[in-house]
This record gives sequence, structure tokens and C-alpha cells, in this order.
Amino acid sequence: MSILGKRLLTAAGAGAAAIVLAAPPALAADTSYYADTRSSGDYLYQAGTMRFDSAGDHFYACDNWSDGAGVIGYWKVGSGGTVHSLYNGNGIGTCAHSNQDLAESATIYIKACLRDDGDVKEGTCSDWVKGYADGIP
Repeated sequence: MSILGKRLLTAAGAGAAAIVLAAPPALAADTSYYADTRSSGDYLYQAGTMRFDSAGDHFYACDNWSDGAGVIGYWKVGSGGTVHSLYNGNGIGTCAHSNQDLAESATIYIKACLRDDGDVKEGTCSDWVKGYADGIP
């Protein structure tokens, strides 16, 4: 092999190694977290769901049952963070959507409740469910 050929191979190999070593590892995982409403009175378990998708920081408040009630989902960043809400009153099989831009290091909490005639039915509320913006606990 000629000297020029050896130099080109050496340069190509060094360039490939630099790219591999400089590339950050893909640590983020695409994970979905769910909070389902509880049964209470005439309201069924899982009549509503609040979902957080770590891929793209999407929140969804989904109505899963035709009970006349809407679904109100809550989310916050950190256990003491400001509580935000997302309401869906569009009926069974629909979801309200909110796209946010969260820090990858953020810990997210979500919660779901039913809301009927403007009144949040506290007995239907899920516990806070913990999730991670990067999808990795």
C-alpha cells in the first residue's frame, strides 16, 4: 500500500474514532406515565386518565367512560411545584392535549380527577404519580 493510502486510512480511522468518542450516549427513554381516576359513588375506576409522555413532554387528559363527567388532569414539576390543570369535557374517547418544554432532569407528578357540572369529584382523584421528563428514574 502506498504511503498516501496509509495516511488516508489512518486519517479516516482517527476521524471515525473521534466521532464515536464525541457522541453523547442516548440516555433518554420514551416512557409514558399514567394516573387513573378511582371509583367513587356512580363513577367507575379508570373513567378518566392523565398521561404524561416523556418523548416531547406531552400531557393528555382522557375521558374513558360515558358518565357525563369530564376529566381534569393536574401536573407539576417537582413535589412542591406549581400545579397546572388540563380539562377535557369533550366526552368519551377524547383527550385534551398540552405540549410543554421541560428540562430533561425534571421530575414530573400527574394526577387525574373527574369533574361533573364544574365540581371536581375529590373521591375520584388518583394519587400523584411520579414520572421523569427524560423517561429514566
